[in-house]
Amino acid sequence: MENGEHQAITIAESDSNQELPVRSTNEIEESTNVESIIHMQRRLNEIKREGIQNLRERQNAFICKVPQSLIEIGSPRDNEPEIVSIGPYHHSKDGVLEFESYKWQFLHSLLSRTNQSHAVHLRQAMKELEREARTWYSEPIEISSEQFIEMMVLDGCFIIELFQQVSESEDSVNANSLLFRKTWLIPILIRDLLKLENQLPFFVLERLFNLSIGDTSDLLSLQALKFFNLALPRSLELLKNIKFHDLAKNHLLDLFQSSYLPFSISSRNSSNIQIRISPNLINLCTSSHGSQEYHPLSDQSMPCVTRLRLAGIKFRPQKNINGSFLDINFDKGVLKIPPTTINDFTSTILINCVALEQCSPQGSSTYFFEYIAFMSCLISSGRDVTFLCDDGIITNFPYNDLQVAHLFRKLAEKVVFNIRGCYLSKKFREVEAYYSSNWATLRRTYFSNPWSSISVVSASVLLAMTTI
Repeated sequence: MENGEHQAITIAESDSNQELPVRSTNEIEESTNVESIIHMQRRLNEIKREGIQNLRERQNAFICKVPQSLIEIGSPRDNEPEIVSIGPYHHSKDGVLEFESYKWQFLHSLLSRTNQSHAVHLRQAMKELEREARTWYSEPIEISSEQFIEMMVLDGCFIIELFQQVSESEDSVNANSLLFRKTWLIPILIRDLLKLENQLPFFVLERLFNLSIGDTSDLLSLQALKFFNLALPRSLELLKNIKFHDLAKNHLLDLFQSSYLPFSISSRNSSNIQIRISPNLINLCTSSHGSQEYHPLSDQSMPCVTRLRLAGIKFRPQKNINGSFLDINFDKGVLKIPPTTINDFTSTILINCVALEQCSPQGSSTYFFEYIAFMSCLISSGRDVTFLCDDGIITNFPYNDLQVAHLFRKLAEKVVFNIRGCYLSKKFREVEAYYSSNWATLRRTYFSNPWSSISVVSASVLLAMTTI
């Protein structure tokens, strides 16, 4: 027994007296560094996997933030909602919270219209679409599932009921309706619903529309364009003839933009268009607008209105047969451009449509930017705008001529593209060829002012008399 105890004590003493390896400070630091590196690498691998998954989910993201370079051209009102937020980007922000109560009124009105007492089926439908809807946005959505689903129901039903009320005749409109009491809201609502950051996926609207109004082919698209028609009027016959199944419909702005593509060019393959953000304006236009000499620089140059007029080119308003201000034609020295009003609303539309074209997948259409690039070549100064106003092509109230020139110039600076592939490439070449022709050169050289004309006529008469 004593031996056992002694042995136990001996073992204890032996253990206590055993010398442990002593690590140096450098060894401890090195070990810590290795552990830290392993931890960091493990975390990086996790983030990489998450990032790849997010990238795959968002590769079809069609609702993006407007680039800062475009926001700087106008004002925050061009990308942020003024009174009503749609979608998650500006959800619950100051300035739009007051309108949230109206959304509940519109939801109640829509349910009453369809003899429904609750929105459980609408909520369930949105729950099924939540995951896909989140991938429609280029930015992570930091709101809960419940909030996101409620947002889709409220925002989507608000839009659908808004279209219903506007499409009704005045006799059937409820006198207590918000739109009946505050008609001044409609232009602001139109502007808000055409902002890229203020969108819902179109498939969300379609599902809500089918569940509430009914599965009526193309009726939602037609009602949307009729609503936007209050700001940019086109004939109802034209809207009814649009082939909606051919239009891009990722969201309301996408629907609106694609409906403006001229029918004659809507089938163009734009896969050869090269788009990238650029801090500097591409040399689309001649670099010496103030000079009377013109030296064609490349197939990417075109003179301004002032110089084209000196060459005998006339400007006429295009009869807007197709209802699109993008439909520009040039024939026999006459450049026909659809009349356009340039104001705050137009500025918002142009900025958001260019932003949409920039964030869309490669190969998507770039018609709006190509139109802007063409107009920016024509408009080099306020004087060019004055000429276009006199010719009935531009109405610029409340903007002045310099503001219009600034808008087109700044927009054109933001993107570089290949003119050879754009829908106006033929017009660029035709205008430049006419300008460079011998007769046009003679006209702008010798008939650019009355004194030059008198001198030429006098010389011709003198030469004729000498010959006789």
